[in-house]
Amino acid sequence: MSSAVRGRKTARSRKEGEKANLDKNGIADGTGDATVTSTTNEETEITTSQQSPNKSSKKKSKSDSETKDDSSVGHSWLGSCCHKVKYLFLVLFIPPFLNYASLQREVVELKPQGELYDVGWGRKMFLSCHGKGTPTVVLDAPTGLNSDVWTLVVKKLQEHTNVCVYDRAGLGFSDRPLNQSASAKQSDSQLNVNSAHQGTLFTVESMAEDLHTLISSSSEQPRPLILVGAELGSLVAQFYTHLYDTDVLGLVLVNPLPEDLFTEANGAWVQHWFGALGPTYQSLQLGAALGITRLGLLVGALQQPIMGEEIPEEVVLRQKYLLCHPRHLSSVVDEHYFINETFSQMRTLRKLRLLPSNVSISVLSGNYYDEQMPSHLNK
Repeated sequence: MSSAVRGRKTARSRKEGEKANLDKNGIADGTGDATVTSTTNEETEITTSQQSPNKSSKKKSKSDSETKDDSSVGHSWLGSCCHKVKYLFLVLFIPPFLNYASLQREVVELKPQGELYDVGWGRKMFLSCHGKGTPTVVLDAPTGLNSDVWTLVVKKLQEHTNVCVYDRAGLGFSDRPLNQSASAKQSDSQLNVNSAHQGTLFTVESMAEDLHTLISSSSEQPRPLILVGAELGSLVAQFYTHLYDTDVLGLVLVNPLPEDLFTEANGAWVQHWFGALGPTYQSLQLGAALGITRLGLLVGALQQPIMGEEIPEEVVLRQKYLLCHPRHLSSVVDEHYFINETFSQMRTLRKLRLLPSNVSISVLSGNYYDEQMPSHLNK
């Protein structure tokens, strides 16, 4: 029994010794660790190969995201520009177009009672006469205003005699004076005659000639005449009387403009006329061309120049129409711009010819306060 036990122990010891030798040999050869290391490297490579697509996928996703961001920024900028162009189109084109369309309709609806007479070269001027009898009273409006300013006066005077109102060249419903381009197709002799008057457009000389043609050759109003003029209209009446004294029975000058106006008040009138009135009317002309003036009238930011409780609604609407008309406002600007030449023509004519003694002259001057003028000029 003991020998059998001993034999088993010896066999177990021998097996453990062989196993120990195998372990030593494996360590010495490095095959054991190599196997483990190889296995570990393979697992690492597998893990790396599995992670690599994920990283590239993330990079690609990031790149796509950046591209989308750049694209969205570009689309946003383009969209903003498109909106600005739309707004610019609305501001620059829609109001002028609507204003032009309205003017074409209103020129027919708001035309006052009267006639358009040809005063030469196909140019027409507006004249309206009311009542019967003699003398014929001709009313000439202040600077830059049309015949509507005399509405209430005509209503009273027509009960007693023949009274006429007209629009100076370019104002109201009268055509502007001819320019070089309009006369380009005329004959040489006609062109020379017309060119001789190019320097006097919108001055008292051309205005007086227009008035004489209008009431003598075109409409043949009965004589004698009583000429009533306000401001610039008073200068036209005086100039007309100097040239055609046999036609005129009397002059009524309402707030007449003196020829030495710009030498008074230390140049204050020059500053007011050319520094305030001129730019104001130029701004109105630009606003009318852009259609802004009509919008200003609609919202109450602007008012027509002729107002009053007794002014007929038709006159109010017509004044708004003219305030939106670039052609009318262009003539208003020109009448103010050439006032110095008008004064010069008046001074020259007075030296050459005196007013006839048989013509009665009345001067009317008001003492009302003009809100558009500086306080030191309201005297």
